[in-house]
Amino acid sequence: MLNSDIYIMIPVGGVISESLFTNSKKDEIFDSYVEKLMQTSLYECDNKVSKALTRVNYGNAYISYYDSDNYDESVKQWILCNIVYTYCKNTNLGILQLIIGNCDKEDSQIGDIISSNHLSIKVNNNEYKLDEFLNKVSLNQYGKIRTINCNSINKKDKTMKYTLIAETANSEYNPHQISDSYFEKVGSDDFSKYNFYELYVDEKTVVYLLKDFSNRYEENIDAEILLIFICEIAIFQNAAVSRINIKIIDELLENSNISSRKSLKLQVEYGKTILFWNNNVFNYHVAQDLSNDIVNAFKTKELMDEYKKNSKHLEQIANLKSGITANIEAKILNTLAFILSMSQLFEIIKNIRNILIGKEWQIGIISSSVILAIVIIALIRNRQINQKNKTNK
Repeated sequence: MLNSDIYIMIPVGGVISESLFTNSKKDEIFDSYVEKLMQTSLYECDNKVSKALTRVNYGNAYISYYDSDNYDESVKQWILCNIVYTYCKNTNLGILQLIIGNCDKEDSQIGDIISSNHLSIKVNNNEYKLDEFLNKVSLNQYGKIRTINCNSINKKDKTMKYTLIAETANSEYNPHQISDSYFEKVGSDDFSKYNFYELYVDEKTVVYLLKDFSNRYEENIDAEILLIFICEIAIFQNAAVSRINIKIIDELLENSNISSRKSLKLQVEYGKTILFWNNNVFNYHVAQDLSNDIVNAFKTKELMDEYKKNSKHLEQIANLKSGITANIEAKILNTLAFILSMSQLFEIIKNIRNILIGKEWQIGIISSSVILAIVIIALIRNRQINQKNKTNK
């Protein structure tokens, strides 16, 4: 029986906390994997991107596995995996990779475990649910988990399409089969660019079927490494849009004090991810075309449209609040100016009084004139403020 090489790619943000992995065993094969991924990046990609990315092998861990989607009754098992972290310091985005080489479990069931939020991780005998694990290592998830399933072209069957949609092929929870008409839409396009493989991509899964596939993981790395790197760039793009969209939505839902300064800060953060959006990220046309296909399948454009809509709404609110604040500040300044002018007039009156002391009738006339002038000035200023308020409305 031919097994699979499975890469679970979790888009995250943050500098990873390494203390949890202090005692983790590290296999040399994954040090080799990291090195080959770096070499592929330098060869295939723009130098600015390659130099911005760092990759670290954090060693062995385990992920949860269940024989069926009846998760309440199915016994939890553990599959050995290896953790590699790809990080971009410029953008503070990363991809946490859980790699299962030569996996003998059902591919579609692993996808179902992820889709149903039953993925747990065990490190050094400490078990965590995925969100607990990410919190433990100081990372935040931004966007959907993507799975890259690499195996033999001989495994191309209906089960493969269940793998592609990240749903188990042998459900106990749902006894019905997905219709053939739906499956005609799924996996109908082969995105391969060379003749030694077939490639099928859906929103959450990449299925990579090699003509020459081995049950020894180390023998497959060279054939898999370019696809992994291209998927990394596609996932970084998706994560960049997911992060700013999540933050904008949080601002709209939770923050009643939205400001233009906050909106600008979010846009500046997003602007740094332009590193991954350049049309010439890849040195070779074929790699760029494949990356575009994967980005489209991941529905990054739809996510971008949602981000633009939410961003416009955030800016409108920020501008309205800014206008209200400016109006209040203008009223305060006018009031202060009025008080200052009155204090100056009183000072003038005082000086005139000192000069004309003893001439009460003259002082009375002057005082009345000054008071009348003050009233006229106050009326004029009040009218100007009201007219300005009407214009702003």
